[in-house]
Amino acid sequence: MKQILSQSFTNESAPAFFRQQSEKPTVLSKQQNKKEYDAKELYALIVNHHMIKEIGIIKIYKEEDRTSILKNHIVNYVIQIKTDYTDYTIPKRYSEFEKLYDSNMPKFPSKKVIQTNSRKTIAKRQEMLEKFLQYLIQNLDHSLYIFLDFLKIKEQFLKGGFDQNVKMHQFSKDENALQDLLDTSPKKIQPNNQAEQMIFHYLQKLNNQIDERGKIFQKMEKYYFGKIQQISPLLLKVLLIGDDERELQGIMQALSIQNNDIQSHISCINGFQFFRKIFEFDYNPNAEQAIKLFSEISIKQFRTMKIQYHICGQQKLCKQDSLMILNKYIQQNQLKNEMINYLLNDDEAIREYENYVLTYKNKINEEIKQLKDSIENNQELLPTKSNSIEYAILEQEPSLDQLLEISQMNLNWKYVQECEGHIMYHLQGQFIKTIHPVECSIDKAIKIFTDLKQQWFHGMIQKDILEQIDENKSVIVEYYVWEDKSTFKKMAFVSDQEIIKINDFTYQITIVPNNNQLPSQYKLKCDQKGQKMSVFLVKQIELNQSEVMIFQNIMDLTFRTALTPVILKEIPWFNNTIIKLKALL
Repeated sequence: MKQILSQSFTNESAPAFFRQQSEKPTVLSKQQNKKEYDAKELYALIVNHHMIKEIGIIKIYKEEDRTSILKNHIVNYVIQIKTDYTDYTIPKRYSEFEKLYDSNMPKFPSKKVIQTNSRKTIAKRQEMLEKFLQYLIQNLDHSLYIFLDFLKIKEQFLKGGFDQNVKMHQFSKDENALQDLLDTSPKKIQPNNQAEQMIFHYLQKLNNQIDERGKIFQKMEKYYFGKIQQISPLLLKVLLIGDDERELQGIMQALSIQNNDIQSHISCINGFQFFRKIFEFDYNPNAEQAIKLFSEISIKQFRTMKIQYHICGQQKLCKQDSLMILNKYIQQNQLKNEMINYLLNDDEAIREYENYVLTYKNKINEEIKQLKDSIENNQELLPTKSNSIEYAILEQEPSLDQLLEISQMNLNWKYVQECEGHIMYHLQGQFIKTIHPVECSIDKAIKIFTDLKQQWFHGMIQKDILEQIDENKSVIVEYYVWEDKSTFKKMAFVSDQEIIKINDFTYQITIVPNNNQLPSQYKLKCDQKGQKMSVFLVKQIELNQSEVMIFQNIMDLTFRTALTPVILKEIPWFNNTIIKLKALL
C-alpha cells in the first residue's frame, strides 16, 4: 500500500494560518513567524522530494474515558507513516480525524450516540478512515500543510536532526530549470539538439539491453565527449534520474546492483566512469553546473542507485569512482554523520567511506607539505655551472638517442606527485618521467603498457596498428583527446613502436614519430596530428613484481599545453590514470 506524493509545493501555497497576523509584529510574533516559515520550508522539502512513501492504520487500542458518561473507553487509531528519512507511528482519535475532515472536505458523517464503540462500528470506521487518508495523499493541494501538521511530521523530522543534516534546497527556475522538471510533465520535455535527442536513445538501450550496459556506457562516454555541454540542465537531470512518463530509468537506476558479487559489477565500471566524468572539467566544461544539479537530486532518488553495494569489497573496479561520486554528493549537500548513515544504511559501506575521506585528507596534508616543491615546479631551470651539461643535452634536437641519454643521466628531475607508489617528475615542462611499480610478470607489464594502454592512460581513447612489421615492431596510431583553449581536440600520433629485449629481466620499448605516408585505406579521424617520443624501461624485480620507467619528450605544443595543468596539479589526471592502471593488475 504505497502511495507517493505527486504534487510540488512552494512556500506561497501555504494556507492562511501560516501567514502573518499583524502588520506590526512583536518580538514574540516574529519568533512565531520564523517557526512557521521554517515549517513551510520543511513541508515543501518533504513534498517536493516525495519523502512520504506509505501511510496506513496498523492497529487500534482503547484507553479509559474518564469524562464521558455514555462510554467507558476512547479508541485510538494508530497511523504508521513511512518516509525516506524516518518511520514513525502516531495515535489519533476519531474526533481528530473529524476536525481534519472538516478543514478539508464536506461534513464528516456524524457519530452515533448509542454503541459508538461497538466492534462493528470500529471496524467500519477503520476502513473508512483509511480510505480517507488515501484520498488526502492523492489529492493534496491547499490542504497540504494542515494534513502534514496533523501527522506531526515536522516534530518527527526535527527530532532526528533533519534540519541540521540536510541543506534546504530552494530550487531556482532561473538557475537550473529544476522547477520545470518538477512542474512539467516529462512528455512535454523535448530535446532541442542531437545531443539531447541521444539521451533518450541511450536510455532506451540501457533499459532494454541490460546485458550490454557496459558497452552502452562506453559508447555514451565517447559520444558525449565535446557534446555534454550542449545538454540543458533539464535534460541532464533526465539523463541521471530517468523519465517516469516515458518509463525510462536514468543512469543512476541503471547502476543499481543489489549484491556484492565481483562479477556482477563488471558492467558498471564504464557506467561509473562516465558518471564521474560528467562532473570533471576536462570532460565537461559545464561541470560546475552539473555538480550543483546533481547535489539537488533528492535523497530518495540518490538511494535508488544503492551505492553501498559498489563501495563494499576490495576488488570491484567501480569502487573508486562510486566513492568519488558519493563524496561529491555528501560534500555539496553538507550532510552530517546521521544523514550519511541513513544514506548508506550499511556498516561496511560507512567504514569504507570514512576510510576514503581519511585518505583524501592525508593526501591534502601531504600536498601542503610539498608546497615548496610545487612552487619550484612553476619555474624553468636556468643554465648555471652546475647544470650546464644538463642544459646542453636538453637543448639538443629531439631524437631517440637524446631521450635514451636522458634516461641514463642523473638529472635534476622536478617532483610532481605520487599516487599509491607511482611517481611523476618533469623537466622544463617538456620531458616527463614516471615510475610505475606493478604487481605482475614482466610479460603482462609489457602487454599492459602497449596493447592495453588505451584502457588506463587517461585521455587516450583509441590505438590502431597500421602495419605489423614483425613480432616486436609495428607502426601504430594513438588517439588522444585534449583541451585546447576551452575546446576539445582529438589528436593522432603516428609512431614506430619497437620492443627490444635487453636481457632476461629487462626490456626496452621505444615509440618514435613516423612521418611516412599512411596506408591508402587508412584515414586519420582527428582534429590535429602530433608528435611525441617515449622510452619504456621494463624490469622484472621479482617473479610477479615489475617496474616500468617511462621517459617522454612532449614535442607537440598542444600536447604540452594539455599536460601543464597536470604538472601544476590543477586536475587529477595522474590519480585517475593510476587508479585505472591498478584495476588491470
